Amino acid sequence: MVDVSRTIETTRSEQLLIAQKHPSLRPLRHHLSLLNAHFAFQSNNAKFSRALLRRLIASFTPSDPPSIVYVAHLALITQLTSTSATSQDTATVAPELQAALSAITALSMFAAQNRHPAIEDLAAVLPRALCLTFNDEEDVKHPKCQESPEAKQPTPEPLMRSYSITARDVHNNASTESQLQSNATAPHLDNVPEAGSPKNASPTQRPKATDALTLSFTAHVLILGTIYHTHAGCARSVEPRLAAFHTLMDSGTLVGGTNADGLVEIPLPGHGLVHLRTTHPRILFLLTFLLSAVAKRDPVGRRPKKRVFAECGVTRYREGREGSVSLNVPLWASWGAVEEIEQRTLRIEADLLCELVAVSIQQSDFDAAENHLATLIAHTRTYDFFPAYAARIALHHAHLAHAVGNTEHAGICYRVAAHLDGAGPVVSDVTLGGGFIAAAARAGEALLRIGLAAAQSPPFAKDALARCSASSSAPLPALGALISAALSRSLIIKSKTLLKHALALLGAAGDNHLRALVLAVVGAQYVYTTPAHAMEVLAVCETLGAGMGAHPNKPKEDEIATVQPLEGSETPTRR
Repeated sequence: MVDVSRTIETTRSEQLLIAQKHPSLRPLRHHLSLLNAHFAFQSNNAKFSRALLRRLIASFTPSDPPSIVYVAHLALITQLTSTSATSQDTATVAPELQAALSAITALSMFAAQNRHPAIEDLAAVLPRALCLTFNDEEDVKHPKCQESPEAKQPTPEPLMRSYSITARDVHNNASTESQLQSNATAPHLDNVPEAGSPKNASPTQRPKATDALTLSFTAHVLILGTIYHTHAGCARSVEPRLAAFHTLMDSGTLVGGTNADGLVEIPLPGHGLVHLRTTHPRILFLLTFLLSAVAKRDPVGRRPKKRVFAECGVTRYREGREGSVSLNVPLWASWGAVEEIEQRTLRIEADLLCELVAVSIQQSDFDAAENHLATLIAHTRTYDFFPAYAARIALHHAHLAHAVGNTEHAGICYRVAAHLDGAGPVVSDVTLGGGFIAAAARAGEALLRIGLAAAQSPPFAKDALARCSASSSAPLPALGALISAALSRSLIIKSKTLLKHALALLGAAGDNHLRALVLAVVGAQYVYTTPAHAMEVLAVCETLGAGMGAHPNKPKEDEIATVQPLEGSETPTRR
């Protein structure tokens, strides 16, 4: 039997030897070195592949065409980031990301030296994507990430000195944010407003350039900005970016046409072109629905936008899978490239199903939640990536069981979800493990135990609080404040301060679901001291609950109160 890999390696060695002996074949030697590096990387020899690319970059001379230099730099960056994304060892991830950021800096300097602004734009976008993807790595520091307008976020406001939760906090806590959203404007690639500075925003406008390269850069910057501010819990900054992204996608420029295959041309004046493979239009189209469903946190209303976007995304995916939408790929694309696109779309459908499960639970539509959860499990098992979603599915099971009152099953599922996400044992002196799912699972179990026994063992409470406090992803900081307030019942001032802080965080994130929970706890704080204020708070909570599927009793005439949910929700105001 012929060893194909050994034959290819022998052939490449002979080709390189011939190219080195003949100076006229120097350009061919560069291409052969790139092929050698790609083959080594595909053969799981990443260290040797990166060494080849670094050696190739160091051997370039001013007479070499810039296009081959750019391709070599981009190949090195791709390999460094790909290895970091698949590595589970945090000790090796940070150095590789540092190396990738250094390679991006070298690419930017070479592009500036040769006056190729398109490559400079690419080098400006790449660090933002890396820093956003690996934002949990504290050792990764880079000037571009720190100077990026998208990376600037106001430091969390300290706990308010005034612990009293007034009617203004209850009714208008997020109304100000929502009003600013209507006045906020869509950012442009060259003029992205800083978070928390709506007065610096420019009027809504379409991208200045209509070429595919600029539009692709604009789309990806808007995606990164939307994800970042959704993660940070700043709904005011999400809305204009999402609106601009919808406008860009509705134009059809990025996803339409018979030649839409994900390739864009980077012009190099006097030196030809460089072809750059970006996100495939099919993936970008489905990603629009997923991004919108994730960014829309408010589940209040008969047809909340989160549900609408998720259902439409699943429908569009199934239409494409049935063959009504053609998949365009470059002529030289391999079967592996096509399979990668299919796998990405399959996972996007799984993410959309997760959003449907979540919003169904939030709206108390438990039958729909069970159906979507069964579909999600069947989908992930059919296409053989269930392990990647096992922790999230277990967390959905825990939330569903918690919502229907099956406390024993909920506790088991919370512990399973935390374990599958890599959380260690509940011991205060052990280094925390796991990510967002583990923190959410521990927080959910902590609230479950507090609700059942009105007490909590210190180790478990410390574990849940430590995980929520260590995460900057909304709504975990608010959950941490809520748990801490529930454990500080004897400290009234501290408890009210924490609840007010949680209410502010959830209002800024536009999360009416958890806001209703916090308002219920706030009402309990004032029921003995200020009954009228407690009833006002609970009326708002009741209205939000009604918008999420609850069926409150009809109020009596002497209990009528004016309530107002977050602006933008579809629940009518009760008077």
